[in-house]
Parts: sequence; structure tokens; C-alpha cells
Amino acid sequence: MSLLIRIKGILLTHRKKSIAAGIILLLIVLGIWRMSRPKPPEYITAAAVQGDLLQTVEAVGTVTSERELELKFAASGIVSAVLVKEGDRVRAGQRLAQLKSGGLAASIASQKAALDSANADLATLESGNRPEDIAIAQADLDNKKASLAAAEQTLTSAEGNLSLSQQQLETLRLEAGVNLSGQVNTSLSSINEQLTVTENALSTVDDVLNRTDVQDAIAKDQPYLADQINAQKRAAQDAINAARKKAALVAGDYKEAIAALVSAQSAAAVSGNVLDSLFSLINNLPQTAYFTASTRESVKASVASERSKIDGAAGNLSSVLSALQNASAGYDTKIAASQAGVMSYQGTRDKAQTDIATYQSAVRSGQAALDLKRAGARPGDIDAARARVRQQQALLARSQADYGDTVLSAPVSGIVTHVNVRIGESLPAGAAVTLLGESPYRVEMFVSEIDIPKVKLTQSGSIELDAFRGTHFALRVGDIDPSATDKDGVPKYRVRLDFVYPHTELKIGMTGDTAITTGERSDVVYVPGRAILEDSAGNPMVRVLTEDGTVEERSVTVGMEGASGDSEVTGVGSGETIIVLEKK
Repeated sequence: MSLLIRIKGILLTHRKKSIAAGIILLLIVLGIWRMSRPKPPEYITAAAVQGDLLQTVEAVGTVTSERELELKFAASGIVSAVLVKEGDRVRAGQRLAQLKSGGLAASIASQKAALDSANADLATLESGNRPEDIAIAQADLDNKKASLAAAEQTLTSAEGNLSLSQQQLETLRLEAGVNLSGQVNTSLSSINEQLTVTENALSTVDDVLNRTDVQDAIAKDQPYLADQINAQKRAAQDAINAARKKAALVAGDYKEAIAALVSAQSAAAVSGNVLDSLFSLINNLPQTAYFTASTRESVKASVASERSKIDGAAGNLSSVLSALQNASAGYDTKIAASQAGVMSYQGTRDKAQTDIATYQSAVRSGQAALDLKRAGARPGDIDAARARVRQQQALLARSQADYGDTVLSAPVSGIVTHVNVRIGESLPAGAAVTLLGESPYRVEMFVSEIDIPKVKLTQSGSIELDAFRGTHFALRVGDIDPSATDKDGVPKYRVRLDFVYPHTELKIGMTGDTAITTGERSDVVYVPGRAILEDSAGNPMVRVLTEDGTVEERSVTVGMEGASGDSEVTGVGSGETIIVLEKK
């Protein structure tokens, strides 16, 4: 019995070892298979994005000023005062230096006294005049008063005629509104009815483009045309909505109704163009297993039928418009004539008002002249006195000018960069003081020959100065050098930009990051520039990673390159997964 048990134990142990060996062998085979199996490729991807794309040219910019002025004295002499030093900030008109003026100040005081005396003598002579001169002045004044009275009468008459003409114009407008109200209401009803017909016909675009057989044919031939037609349809729908809105705002005025009819006609024409584009697309699509010749003819017939409805709607709108225009033509003629009358009377009134102002001034002047004549004094005596006054005025002006030549003043606000004179010295041959104007500041940057073709005059930009981090000062391109400048052994082109707004807080020599906006695209699809490759024919393409993990090479049209390295493309939809790099 014990021998049998031992035999069973030996058999059981042998069986377990065999099973263990089999498992180990299986694991080894599985490991070898997994190690020899090719690894699936790993990708770095990015989603195609739809939005706005910005292109910029960037470089370091420096704040400069081109207003460096070399100031000289207008006269020669010995320097008596130097009122500034290098580095001083000065205001426009501030005195910088002065020469010895000698007796010029005393001469000015003496000549001022002489001028006052001459003016007093003139005033004494002008206090009276002869009776004949008084009579002439009185007659001149009477004539001016008569002219003023005539202008006032003309104004009264013009205002009366203008009021009557305005009343007649308002009566004509009311009459036209009442008599044409029925046709205006008919026009509005026709607009709503024909726009509904047009809109219903336009909906066939969705019906056709949503057919799977049509979609299959479009995808194989010209996939981008469907997007173009949908864009046309949206524009046509916008035109229909705008025409409806304009019709809803018509308040009974026949001119507003005519404008609404014209808007509705335009919407119908735009909608008809959409169906024409759709018909052309269907007509040019190649046959496929799903899109047969009979299918094409059926779809074309449907589109043509809806196009005919739009033509009918446009024709009805044209008929209603012609009827309203014919009915209103007579009123338009009368209203135009009445408006011309109103404008004529307005012109007469305005001229009379101007004449009154002129004659009132002339009357005041004439009255003053009469009063002066009555005060007495002979003209010869007065003329001689006036000549003496003018002579003293000329002498004083000359002395003041000579004194002004001894003073050096700042023509603009700025910073003194050089002072070349000292007290007691004679004037130097060159500039006495050099001034660097504060305004206008400019920004100077150097652009590479690759980017310079993108830069154009008046383009906008900004600079973030190191001294004002977080603040972007608005700029505009003002000047582009036609030839290159060597910068550190590299040819670059100097671009000068002007500040859009004045900034008194800036300092010459400040630097910062400058960017010029050279291009903008709104609502476009863009992908990383590294994802754009070339196919075997050298045409641009991208690799699209589909939902099932397969890779599709898709031809694209490349547009503008953005500032962040992204590029505008057509042929890829927003949100599609684009392969940027493949890990090796």
C-alpha cells in the first residue's frame, strides 16, 4: 500500500514539473515574439486651428530724436551770461546765453518815452476837425444806414417767402405719402412674399450638398468648392435678412419703400448667383459609382427649377418697383422744384443776414469816423503827427531787434548737449549751444533682408521698452532706408517708426522689443509650419491622423506665415489632427 502511494507521488511530481516547463517555454516564445514585433510609430501632433493669424517682423528698437539744433547768436560781441550747462533740460523760448548789450537797454527806454510823447501829440490834434469833413462823414454814415435798412427789408421778405415755401414742400410730401400709401403697402407685401420664395429656393443648396452621392463626387474632385458655395449662401442669406429688416423699418414713406424694393432685388440677384454656382459645380462633377449621369441631370433639373423661382421673384419685385417709381415720379418732380425754391430763399436769407452784419459794422465805423471829425483837427497836422508816431515806432522796433540779437533762446524744448561759450569770451566760429529736441521721438530698428520686403510705410507696430515693461507704445512705420547698413558684419535695413501718441516720459537711447505688424488674416485655418511637407511632385501637403489611427497625406494651399511659426492653409478642417513630427 505504501509502495503504491509512493508511485503516485512520483507520477504527480513529474506531471507538475512537465506543466511548469511548458509554461516557461510558452513565456519564452511569447517574449521573443513581442520583442521581434515592429513597434507602432509615435507622433507629435497638433490640432488645426481656425481663428485670426498675425504676422510680425521683430527686432530691438532704440528711441532716437533727429532734432539736434546748433544755435548761434545773430550778433557778434562778448558773452556776458551763460544760463545753462550741458545736460540741462530747457523749455521753448528759455534764455540760454546773452551778450553784452551796452547802451541798447537805455536806448529802448528813451525811445519808448519818445513814442509815448508822439502819441499824445497825435491825440491832441485829432480832438477836432473842420465842418466840411464833418458833413462828408455824416453823408457817408447816412448812406450806410440806408444800405442797412434795405438789407433788413430783404431779410424780412426772404424769411416770409422761405416759410411759405417750406409749408408748400411739407404739403406736397404729405400728399405724396397719402396717395401712395396703398402702393407702399403692396410693395412691402410683395417684398416679404418674394423674399420667402427666394429663401425657400436658396435652401436647395443644403439639400444638394448634403446628398451623400454629391458629397462623394465633390470630395474626389474639388472639395473646396462646397465651402465656397456655402459661403456664398451665407452672404445671400445675410442680404435677404437685411432686405427684410429694411422693409420692416419702412414707415409709410414711398422713398423708403423704393429703397427696400431695390435691396430685395439685390438679395434675389445674389441668391440667384449662388444657385448658378451650384448648377455649375454639379454640371462639372465627374461620374462616380454613386453619382451617375442620371443623378447629375436630376439634381441639375432641381437646381434649375429653384433658380427659375428666384427669377420669377426678381421679376415680380421689378414690376412692383417700376409701378411705384412711375406713380411717384410726378411727386418727385414737384418736390424737387419745391426744394429748389426753399434752397433759393435760404440763400437769399443768408445773404441778407451777411449784408446786415457787414452794414452794421460799416455804420459803427462811420459813426466813429463822424465823431472823430467833429472832434476837430486838420488832416495835414494829423498826418504829420502820425508820421512822427511811425518814426518813433520804427526806431523802437530796431532797438528791440538789436537787443534781441544779443539773447540766445531755445527754439524748442529739449536737452542741452554742448555749451561752447564762456563768460567774457568772444563768440566761437561755430555753434554757441547745441540742443537736442525732445520731440518728436522716433524708434530706430534694423531689419534683415529676409523680412524687409514685408515692411511697408504706415504699417502699425509697437515697442515694449526695457524701462516700461508691460507697456506697449503704439508706432507707425515712417521711413525705410533704400540701402542696407552693415550691422555686426550682416547687411540690414534701417526702419524708422513714429510714435502714434506723444510720450514725454521717454528718454533718448531707451531700447526695447519692437514688432511691426506686416499681415493679418481673420477666421482662417492654420497649422504649425513644421507640419507642412512636400509631396513627390514638390507640392505642399500635410499628414492628417484620422480617428482610426491611419495617416492621410493631404494636399494644401499655403497662405500667410504667422508670427508664432504657424501657417495659413486651405484643404484642412478646423480641429483635424495634424502630424508635426514622427518619433524615430
